[in-house]
Amino acid sequence: MYDTEHINEYDDWISKSQLKRESKELHALGVEITKLSESEFERLDFTDHDTFRNELVFARKIINNSQHEPYRRQMLHIERLLRNMDEEFVEKTRNAVDAIRNKKVVGNASFHRLEKMRDSLLGENSKEALDQIVAENNEIDRNKLRTLIKKAKKEIEEGKPPASSKELFRYLRDNISE
Repeated sequence: MYDTEHINEYDDWISKSQLKRESKELHALGVEITKLSESEFERLDFTDHDTFRNELVFARKIINNSQHEPYRRQMLHIERLLRNMDEEFVEKTRNAVDAIRNKKVVGNASFHRLEKMRDSLLGENSKEALDQIVAENNEIDRNKLRTLIKKAKKEIEEGKPPASSKELFRYLRDNISE
């Protein structure tokens, strides 16, 4: 029979490969944080972790340095700091970065949906597209939309810059419910 007492000694054992995977994840988190815009970076909560925040600010300053080595070393330092922090803070930071990333994805999807809607209004079957948009969004002004479509089509035919097309997009963005 097997001696179960000796097996339980290794319950906390983590393989070297698992440690490397965790290290790569922490490094990727650090890189992602440094590449956030200024406003997104300010939304992250670094209370009680001023040293970590200062190291991230320094990495953000040297990210566009002509030499790659200082940034690489700084990212290794940030990874080391993350490894030594409590898991709750790391998980909270990871969730905040994920939320920022998802907000961008949702914003891009909404933008593309509105662009397709505008293109369908300016396409051959614009009447059907107009009817569908008005049916889906009761608060939208059909006459205003029709006027914007006519102006945009006229500008396209004359080869002018698409000012009315942009105005149509803004009107859709402001009046279409998500």
